[in-house]
Amino acid sequence: MSIIHGLNLYFFSPLLCGTFTVCGVYFLFKLKLYSPKTVLGVFRRSFSYSGDNGISPFSSLSVALAGTLGVGNISGVAVAISLGGAGAVFWMLVSALLGASLKYAEAYLAVKHRCESEAGNHGGAPYYIRDLAGVSSAKAYAVLCVVMSVTSGSFVQTNAASSALNVAYGVPGIVCGMIFSVLCAAVVFGGVKRVSAFASALMPLFCLVFTVISLLAIFSRIELVPSVLLRILRGAFGFRAVCGGAAGAVFSSALRHGITKGVFSNEAGCGTSAFSHAASSSKDPVGQGGVGIIEVLFDTVFFGLLSALVILLSPAGDTVGNYDGTFLSVKAYSYFFDGAAVHIITALIVFFAAATVICWAYYGTEAVIFLGGGKTGKAVYLTVYCLSLTVGSVAAPALIWEASDIISSVMLTLNCAVLIKGRSGIKEK
Repeated sequence: MSIIHGLNLYFFSPLLCGTFTVCGVYFLFKLKLYSPKTVLGVFRRSFSYSGDNGISPFSSLSVALAGTLGVGNISGVAVAISLGGAGAVFWMLVSALLGASLKYAEAYLAVKHRCESEAGNHGGAPYYIRDLAGVSSAKAYAVLCVVMSVTSGSFVQTNAASSALNVAYGVPGIVCGMIFSVLCAAVVFGGVKRVSAFASALMPLFCLVFTVISLLAIFSRIELVPSVLLRILRGAFGFRAVCGGAAGAVFSSALRHGITKGVFSNEAGCGTSAFSHAASSSKDPVGQGGVGIIEVLFDTVFFGLLSALVILLSPAGDTVGNYDGTFLSVKAYSYFFDGAAVHIITALIVFFAAATVICWAYYGTEAVIFLGGGKTGKAVYLTVYCLSLTVGSVAAPALIWEASDIISSVMLTLNCAVLIKGRSGIKEK
């Protein structure tokens, strides 16, 4: 067992799961999140366009979805099932229902504590952390965000895209990384307006394509869906889930991988998507919080569940211990659509990865600006970030996933501590 794997297994993953669960349950009850009155009131205000400064609420949702949708929903779900069994899907859904309350709090504080100027709105977790917990904590978070942008935002995404292109067309990983570097540079040096335009134009189309092919696959074996759902529940609560293996001494494998991969998928509790919510033109923290809820529910409950059902309805759902989620996803969709699936799912993985890479470049840039990097620091960061895409395309998947889980744990713990500290300022109406 490597040191990184051991630390993640026995310390960082339990830390993430425990902190996420406690804070998620707290805000779930504090905000009365799923009461009919709250849901109707919040969603009614979600897309009210209340200002000309910044990007529209829909664009901020598109940017946030670009940062969360993608590899986490396709490859991440496959990895969770491979490592944690079918029961991991249940805990991913639980993570979404709890995470929605945390995402609401993040989006709410992002609007409330952002800096507004004629050049646009700037804000995010570092800004509300600075106001609620001090400059040192805010700078520590910003540094973690820069590191996270390279691990989750760069390495994981380009590794998945290069794996898909290699499986489908034999494209060498380093070639894929170089192409990603050039394309990313062409978009991200244009700032949030260009990022939001890219995400708003293409994200709905690719989400629709992914939904259609997933539903076609599921309906082709609709008679087996009840048995798959039963398998998910048994995996989540059965004897193997509670006592399976060495990890069972701390958390069941299903629970641990379900929650960690769920957090990776929707980023709830980590505070990262607060950057895109702060850039919104909306002046209503409650309405923007509602956009955050929609983001999580679409990301994990809808798209994540679609991926999970397709995988579990195919032979790929029986694969154990494989970190190459891209290969498993291609294998699953190919079972239903033969050779055509390779082209479709590869295109989806490459696009979603590209969207996430571009969005994370924006997040990292905002963190660098908060740290006082200025134009020079921003240019240096973006250059290094774009070059790192080539490294990520040839890195080992297992190491990337472990590193991503560890950094997510630290960021989530810091961000959730601040959310709890600022809880009195977060309202549901």
